[in-house]
Amino acid sequence: MSFTNQAGDLLPFSEVVPTPAQFGAAEKASILTQRRRVRVTPQTGPSAGSSGSGADGTQIQFLIADQGGMLDMRSIVVNYTIWTAVASSSTQCPDDGHPFMTVQALLNGQLLENIQNAPKLANVEMTLGGSKSYYSTAGSLQGWELLNNDLVTTVPTSAGVGNTAWGYVAGNQPTIHTRTARASNAIFNNIAGEQRSIPLGLMTGLGRMKQYLPIALTGELALVLICGSAADVLFTTDSVTTGGYSLSNISLEYDVVIPDQRYMQVLQKVAMEDPVGLTMPYESSIVSTAASISASSSALTQYDIIVSRATNHLLRASVVQVPTALVSTIGFPSQSCFGHAGCFSTQFRIGSQVYPQVAAQGDASMFNMSLAAYGSVMQENGTVTNRVLWGNSTNGATAGTPAVYETAQAASSGSTKFAYADKFVPSYGFQTVKGSAEPLAVDGVSLAGASGSQLIVSLVQAPGVAYTPFVILTALRFIKAQGGAVQVVGA
Repeated sequence: MSFTNQAGDLLPFSEVVPTPAQFGAAEKASILTQRRRVRVTPQTGPSAGSSGSGADGTQIQFLIADQGGMLDMRSIVVNYTIWTAVASSSTQCPDDGHPFMTVQALLNGQLLENIQNAPKLANVEMTLGGSKSYYSTAGSLQGWELLNNDLVTTVPTSAGVGNTAWGYVAGNQPTIHTRTARASNAIFNNIAGEQRSIPLGLMTGLGRMKQYLPIALTGELALVLICGSAADVLFTTDSVTTGGYSLSNISLEYDVVIPDQRYMQVLQKVAMEDPVGLTMPYESSIVSTAASISASSSALTQYDIIVSRATNHLLRASVVQVPTALVSTIGFPSQSCFGHAGCFSTQFRIGSQVYPQVAAQGDASMFNMSLAAYGSVMQENGTVTNRVLWGNSTNGATAGTPAVYETAQAASSGSTKFAYADKFVPSYGFQTVKGSAEPLAVDGVSLAGASGSQLIVSLVQAPGVAYTPFVILTALRFIKAQGGAVQVVGA
């Protein structure tokens, strides 16, 4: 590290002395002495269902404990192999994200997270927090494939068969089905299906926590994952209305960082004797289901969606919409396909305060407002969505099929090419510090002072069919170790 004058009136040594003139011995960490990778299997067993079915509703539980180390939360991944053993005539495959509808985390018995409709949260984070590059490379091994034409293995013909494009879900899906439905190979690994490995940070903000968690002091961390039904997890464009899946080779991998024993003694002393104790912030999200929005394609109508969370540190809010008739059906990827619903403007209200001060109107304005919620309107790597996917709505208006494609311009226009690829995620960031600057340890706005701790989302739109909104609220919570006890502070 740079040497800085103690008086604070001189620049760091490294900034005023040219690199060739600098001298000193090579350095290594003195506080952190070792890192090791650990793999654990669930207490509930390494599989959910069997032979391509039966995983629905299965609970999977992991326990993480260590007597002398600290847990690197950003290193945690959940491994599993998903198998969709269905008839070869079907193109049934998993929806984007992961198959766990409920994600819970407990620290020494204290509830840290309890996320319902968890795959929707994962897809919101990927859409605005990720990028096309990440989605199509690392994401392809972590559970994101529907938009990615780079994974299609069919060689295009002169007649156009096999031609695909980014966001062409119907063209990309058959290859995904081939991988997830393939039989086991005794020579290779004797495992049927496709292996996936998703970082915990894409499932919950707890997995993005910067500080190492001293689980030797805080107690064991438990992760509970509950598998969704086939109607929630799977997706197909063909006439199949039922299906199934199974998970095998389920495991959890993470890094434990070993500190110098003297540093652990300091941490223990702070946790036991210091009046403040150890305080570690993390992002916590909830996904709230709101009442259905009725169709109103003939004129713009304002819809107010009310959700509650008694937090003093709200960081951001997002709203996504899924056709009410298709919230839970194999014929629609309801965990990742978020329709535009003919939306013209978005605004968020807390008490008498509105965010933004003037409602974001039009697709470009709403998009940049949402991009700013995840850092900056000039994010170098962009996002997963684009103008067409942002403005598309696959609403399934005719016999359960995606026959109507709404856009911001007309309730029944648009290309069927991008069916099922809708990525409209209007969001607002309430942080004081955004962008590339170092974030504040404590940030956000208070909902607790508003009547009923309520946030009101106002959408002005002309939806062609009824939609069910899902509102995601992400706030700061704090793990506090003090006086030999652990508690979770914040709502």
